Amino acid sequence: MYHVAICDDDKVFVSYIKKILNQARENRECQFKIYEFGSGEDLVSCLDTNMHLDLLILDMELGGMDGDETARQFREKFKDAVLVFCSGVRTPTVKSFKATPYRYLLKSYSDVQFVHELKEILAEVEKKVRKEYIIGHYRNNVIKVNVHNILYVENAKRGSKVTVCSNCEEARFKGQILVDDKLGVLSQKFHELVFAHSSYIININHVEKIVGHEVYLDSGEYLSISRTYQKSFRETFTKSIAAKY
Repeated sequence: MYHVAICDDDKVFVSYIKKILNQARENRECQFKIYEFGSGEDLVSCLDTNMHLDLLILDMELGGMDGDETARQFREKFKDAVLVFCSGVRTPTVKSFKATPYRYLLKSYSDVQFVHELKEILAEVEKKVRKEYIIGHYRNNVIKVNVHNILYVENAKRGSKVTVCSNCEEARFKGQILVDDKLGVLSQKFHELVFAHSSYIININHVEKIVGHEVYLDSGEYLSISRTYQKSFRETFTKSIAAKY
């Protein structure tokens, strides 16, 4: 799953980009989780949450905080994410390129041009996403587990046991996928993996809702939150939801 932010004060254009993204992915088995922001301030205010981003499509002509400043603060948090500038008339400056954008798109592009550009942008995102993985073990085999595909991780006798989403590549392994790192180490390395119980951590990006003491995942599964982690987990989930809007 790719986590994409679109920061633009034109809601019509945001809807258009979402449509083009779906066209550009073609036969890729990727899914998008899209966060929409109407201003640079809205985006920046969410940077301290556990929200993860793989791609930001950023309007350079925002009111209030401009695109350059928004890009600068975004890059401080997401050093490896793909940044794409988009503009109606503005041309890039030296300051713009300090945030190392991958592309600079013009809103006047035709549908064909946009699809072509976004195909290449998604290919770049795919390259970078592949770098964020955990080395797991499946019987006598070694497997790279993409962190974005992890639903939750449980304690195991020697390390941890990983459960992944059913539609990802790693799911083809029917047995247990084990990793050497303990839960505390994994939650420190990957902020989206959040403690809900002393025995397991949950990928906050796969949480759909919390009802009482139960956490419901987008896979249809649910897990309990222990009393110890009730407050912190709910706060983290609330921040991740707020980051979408």
